[in-house]
Amino acid sequence: MEPLSILRSPPVVGLASLAAQRLLSRGSSTSPATSLLGAAVAAAGLGVAAAGIREIRAAGTTLDPTRPADASKVVRQGIYRYSRNPIYLGDALLLAGYAIHRRNLLAILPVAGFVGVIDTFQVSAEEEALRDRFGSTYGDYVASVRRWL
Repeated sequence: MEPLSILRSPPVVGLASLAAQRLLSRGSSTSPATSLLGAAVAAAGLGVAAAGIREIRAAGTTLDPTRPADASKVVRQGIYRYSRNPIYLGDALLLAGYAIHRRNLLAILPVAGFVGVIDTFQVSAEEEALRDRFGSTYGDYVASVRRWL
């Protein structure tokens, strides 16, 4: 196991970010308005992630983020026309929704941490593997669609 592999596990990074949010926002009060807004942002996150999962499955390629070299094609349709990483974007929106619900500015820090860690350690490794596997097909996709949004 490589030393930084834990930083390449989106579920681990996501759960650690949520735990950090809970710790940082202990004692915070919520309100109906922030709970509703947070729920709307979280629901948008679920929708974005679900759309990404649906497109990957429909394309018949791997959904396993630890094995990007197993991808059988570059998915460019649906939500992937707007974001190269809609599942991670959805995860970030879920975390942002929780931060809004908690009404605590410190709860935003783990959202930024999640995005930074995933972008630095996971997304860059995925992109390198996809570039190696698909060459200019993937390069053209990268040139036309933003990494996050």
